[in-house]
Amino acid sequence: MKFQIFKEKLKIEEIISITVFILVQLFASFKVLLNSTCSFKTVFILLILLLIFTLLLFLALKDFKTMEVDQKVSLYLIITLLLLNVSFFLVKGSTWGLEVTRNYFYLPYENLIGAIILGLIFQLIVVITKEKGLGQGDVRIAIICGLLIGSSNLILWLYITIFTALIYGLILAYKKKRFKGLKIPFVPFMVLGIIVVLLLSL
Repeated sequence: MKFQIFKEKLKIEEIISITVFILVQLFASFKVLLNSTCSFKTVFILLILLLIFTLLLFLALKDFKTMEVDQKVSLYLIITLLLLNVSFFLVKGSTWGLEVTRNYFYLPYENLIGAIILGLIFQLIVVITKEKGLGQGDVRIAIICGLLIGSSNLILWLYITIFTALIYGLILAYKKKRFKGLKIPFVPFMVLGIIVVLLLSL
């Protein structure tokens, strides 16, 4: 796997994204540690979340720079999150929640339902638009989103994702003085939606 998204000099948007990501991760870690006992379980969950957020940041930055979704990383994330949710459900049952993460994996079956709903919606858009609106990479990211936020947070996530992408698109169109043929990376806004929803659930 080759991580080659930083060959060129970072743009101001990318520097801001990385800075915000680090601050959000520090805030989330502090909040979780403050509200729970510092046990092995807490540290383990924080490490998992750190890894997940780091990979999401990579996917967002790569899409922003290349308009492509990394296939291997997105598939690894889907498999990992599927295994986590299924194992949580099998080990502790449908009402089990990880205390240190509040709503993150609170109802594993809700996360699985969320992944199915988002996956089907995005796949339908891909088929209808013949990959002109969204691509298969966006479908994989949508499944990841569902596995992280669950079905109960889908509406909030959609609002955040769509409106932030729309605002960015309008700003970009104003700068370039055109709407036609304008391509907007969608993954960064999907990841932003995940981060906002999960932070609000803390």
